[in-house]
Amino acid sequence: MSYFFGMPAMLALDALMIVYTIWAISLMRASARTQSTIAVSMFVWLGLLFAGLSTESVFADDISGAAFFGVVLAAVAAVGGLLLLVAPIRQFVLGLDQRQLLLFQGIRVYFGATFLIQGGLGILPSAFGVIDGLTHISAGFFALIAAFSVASGVSGRRRAWFANLFGLADILIVATSLAFVLLPQIGPHHPMMYAVFLPAPLWLWAHVVSIWKLVREQAESRADRIPAEVVQ
Repeated sequence: MSYFFGMPAMLALDALMIVYTIWAISLMRASARTQSTIAVSMFVWLGLLFAGLSTESVFADDISGAAFFGVVLAAVAAVGGLLLLVAPIRQFVLGLDQRQLLLFQGIRVYFGATFLIQGGLGILPSAFGVIDGLTHISAGFFALIAAFSVASGVSGRRRAWFANLFGLADILIVATSLAFVLLPQIGPHHPMMYAVFLPAPLWLWAHVVSIWKLVREQAESRADRIPAEVVQ
């Protein structure tokens, strides 16, 4: 049971996350070619991650927390560079609907549930598994509520702000605590790294883009009100 909820479960979750992401993208009527390209790229990414983690060849076993955190930041920056600096990809990402950006986070409820189970089975330290599991479940749930609210036009902007800030804080706090507190206990090739180095950077940048869109919407809304106030 413990083995199943370790590496196999995290691989299955990453695969489910990829399928779920493609579904969310399909809502903007992206072409089949675009969906296929993204799916293949993400599965190749997962394959490379599996090759490195399963052979324990990615990190030195005695890597320091600071060095590991630096690698995490570098991975996040690399993903951000790919998403926002490559023109065709940037155009696609910035064209995603606010509802899609929030929907991306919904799959986190399954990751959170798995972390709870891992904490109970001793795969993760129990306190960390419970806390991280609950915050991931909450982040996914809040994002789904916000996506529904945006779609229905009921307090969507306010709930989107809350979901994004909560989810972003969850990722940053977990990454920091993992590197500087948990790493000596679980090691750098733990199954949790399947979440750290594939979905987490994408979730983080989805939050960033969603927040950027919220800021832009507020600025545009404020600009639209100025002429009316000047006339009065």
